[in-house]
Amino acid sequence: MIKFFVKGALLLSFVFADEVQPKLDAPKLTGLTGLKAAEAKLKAAEADFKAAEAELKAVQAEVKAKKMVVKVLLVSPPELKEAWAEYAKLRGEQGTRMKVVTTDEIAKRYTHGDLQNKIRLCVREHVDNEGVDTVILGGDSTPEGGLIPDRDTYHKNMWGTDVDIPTDVYFLSETNWDLDGDGVYGEFEEDRGAISYPDGALSIGRIPVRTAEDIQAYGAKVTAHLAGKAIDELALTCEVRGAYGKVLKSGQELIPEAWPAGKISIFFNEMTSWDGEGEKGSFDLSPQNLSAKFSDGKINKWHIHGHGLIDRWALEGHTSFSYGHVAKLKHERPLVITTVSCFTGHFDAAQDPCITEAMLRQPEGGAVLIVAPAREGKPHFHDPKKDFPLMVREGKLDGTTQTMASFWVAALGEGKADAGFALAISKAGLAKDAEKSATYHQGMCELNLFGDPSLPVK
Repeated sequence: MIKFFVKGALLLSFVFADEVQPKLDAPKLTGLTGLKAAEAKLKAAEADFKAAEAELKAVQAEVKAKKMVVKVLLVSPPELKEAWAEYAKLRGEQGTRMKVVTTDEIAKRYTHGDLQNKIRLCVREHVDNEGVDTVILGGDSTPEGGLIPDRDTYHKNMWGTDVDIPTDVYFLSETNWDLDGDGVYGEFEEDRGAISYPDGALSIGRIPVRTAEDIQAYGAKVTAHLAGKAIDELALTCEVRGAYGKVLKSGQELIPEAWPAGKISIFFNEMTSWDGEGEKGSFDLSPQNLSAKFSDGKINKWHIHGHGLIDRWALEGHTSFSYGHVAKLKHERPLVITTVSCFTGHFDAAQDPCITEAMLRQPEGGAVLIVAPAREGKPHFHDPKKDFPLMVREGKLDGTTQTMASFWVAALGEGKADAGFALAISKAGLAKDAEKSATYHQGMCELNLFGDPSLPVK
């Protein structure tokens, strides 16, 4: 009886377990499944939120871009429009919105004169009606015209010979620089009433590229330039002893007065900031040493003073810095350079590139901004016979050197003007001299900015 009872109890317990246990566990399983479902819903909601947040940021960026006033007009050849559009997009993301217009579009819209005049008319329309204050000429020029043809103006050089000089400030002018209508532009006497100089309110620069690859490489250097911290040092080179005085005056008086926090280093034949103790002039102004200084990342701002040719800067001991040295430059921080050296900015020559173009086109090295003369780069004085000796003895500044010193003052001083405006302000300071003197007029025309004029100098 007892055995039967025990066995029966066990049997009942098994039956009870089979029938009742699932009912007891059901709430636990249902709760676990619900939790997982809730977690899945939460993750989906988070994904939806992130997508909505990304969409909102994109809309905000688009609204911001539309609100951002277009201040820069970029003139492009039709074959480089796509590459320049990508550059404009990059610069927009960096805070500078640009409008790209092609030369074929300009040629169709404007009917008066040659392509150069049509570009000038396009620039003036954008300045007068759309608030543009900065112009980029996005292509090289050649004797046959090139991608963005320059406007040649005519002058007497230091030997009294008629020469043509590419003059990019022409494109900013309200007037056409050809008062007598003979097709010869910028003649000091004949065209005086149709010539106007920068007043500091508008700026222009040329990026003398030839290929889409040039544009991409330049864009990468712009990004590196903007990403780099400000370097409070400027180096001045000089290989002409007769110019030591005026270069030192620029570096020891004029620039420091506007830029007291900055350091000025010198790199002359007989003395440098890197000479050994008691060894004056021991650090040679050689291409090897100049290349090393360009590349070490410690100084990104340079003024190069001395002789030059289309393909080189002359240095100490009849050496020179030329194409082969440029090709070896690899450094993270691109350079900002001013130079008075003859023909170093001869961008419109049949020989390509000039040394300035080579520095700008060098990928992952070289320069991002250069101010250079298209022709002789000679000292400009009102009275050369009287003033040349004063330049040698007392460091009196000629028009060319004054332009370069004033560029650095405007770019590094209190106002910290962008590169294009720094040159425009500098030239505006010499406008009265240019109205009085054919030689100052020549200096106003031959000094051009190469690179994006909307970039800061830092």
